Amino acid sequence: SHCCHQCKIMSAGFDLWDIPLRALNINVRKRLGLFLNPRNTVASDWMSVAEHMGFSYLEIKNYEDCQDPTRRILEDWQARCPGAKVGKLLSILENVERKDVVADLRDLIEEDCRRYIERQNEPPVQVPEVDSCVPRTPERQGITLEDDPEGNTTK
Repeated sequence: SHCCHQCKIMSAGFDLWDIPLRALNINVRKRLGLFLNPRNTVASDWMSVAEHMGFSYLEIKNYEDCQDPTRRILEDWQARCPGAKVGKLLSILENVERKDVVADLRDLIEEDCRRYIERQNEPPVQVPEVDSCVPRTPERQGITLEDDPEGNTTK
């Protein structure tokens, strides 16, 4: 039921339907793979998810050779579909009757989304800092072990 789903989303303080898939970190993607990669005769696997994401039969057949098809479909869906949002992924999982996956990963997913939002709100890093590839160590400041603060030479 979409209504109940929306309320649960809002309880996190943000709307997962606004958050792009790239907010999801490696850990969540790996766990999705653990749930969806095994070819499952009973429950829906990654193929059902890919179909709901709009992948064609031939595309899905091509993913079969991948070691981690779930990871690939997440990356490709994210790359080609502007509507690839976290909320959409969760609703797809619910549509293919994998509420177990949603239940298991919801906290991790919300945590990733919270971090993503915090990163969006941080001021951008100043460019000069990133630009200089020189390691920032005390030696760079012209102070060497030879130099004595009093001005006496130690040799």
